Amino acid sequence: MSLVFVLLFAVVLFAAAVVLVLRASERERQEDVGLRLRVLGGGEEAASTLAQMDAARQIRNPVLRWACHLIWRTGVELTPTAVLRILIALVLLIPLALLLFGVLTGLALVAMLLVIGWFLLVQKAARRRAKIIEQFPSFLESTIRVLAAGNTLDEALSSASREAPDPIKPLFVSIGRQVRLGAPLEAVLMETAEIHQLRDLKIMALAAAINRKFGGSLRNVLRSLISGIRSRDNAARELRALTAETRFSALVLAVIPIALMFYIVWQNPDYYTQMWAETRGRILLAGSIILQVAGVLVIWRMMKSTEEA
Repeated sequence: MSLVFVLLFAVVLFAAAVVLVLRASERERQEDVGLRLRVLGGGEEAASTLAQMDAARQIRNPVLRWACHLIWRTGVELTPTAVLRILIALVLLIPLALLLFGVLTGLALVAMLLVIGWFLLVQKAARRRAKIIEQFPSFLESTIRVLAAGNTLDEALSSASREAPDPIKPLFVSIGRQVRLGAPLEAVLMETAEIHQLRDLKIMALAAAINRKFGGSLRNVLRSLISGIRSRDNAARELRALTAETRFSALVLAVIPIALMFYIVWQNPDYYTQMWAETRGRILLAGSIILQVAGVLVIWRMMKSTEEA
């Protein structure tokens, strides 16, 4: 028990040190943003956008970058500092759960909460991404109409975004703000495509880069992109219909062992405790957890590869 208290105290001290470092770096970044805004001009919204641009490009920690991208894909625009504070709070939950519920139950509870939170974020991001892809052809058609009037691509995107519905509107409004603050359009499009996993936006970024260097007609490229998106959407709908039974079977295979475990715990709470008390039981429990996680990952990857195809 004393070891748990020492671990909890160490984690709290580490979190306090990280918070102090974050406040110092945030103050320095705000001073830099204020200096640049006095040169460029702009209001509070421009300051927020510029700060987010700088913070997003300065992420070095791969875990923090992954968490930021996962949250940004859901449409929630949190700064990396806020995301890091959430991660620190989650880390503090581990010794607290161990202290309140014990080692085995606490680890299982924390793992279950993390998996459920990750699953909810992924599902929300997937629904938002599907909605953006569904709205993308209509958005590109509006962009082509503005381009036909002799406007540049960034002006066409800004004009089309004002009339676009959510969630594609805030995405391209953010892109327009970054371009107005001096970022290259193709770089912003490519970075947004990487964050939100939009391959069509990558094609658009490549087309914008080629058009900037060598010229050419963007309207023909965008028309081809619209045709490709709609053809791919029809093929994806047909593929989902053909694989519906297989995907349901995979879901049942993944859920049944977990549901059976909860049923055993409900009927006989001491069952796993007795197994954990013996060396052979611990080996069997650890092996079953590893095999279950590996099986779920394999099934998920198979379903994911089918959707990507």
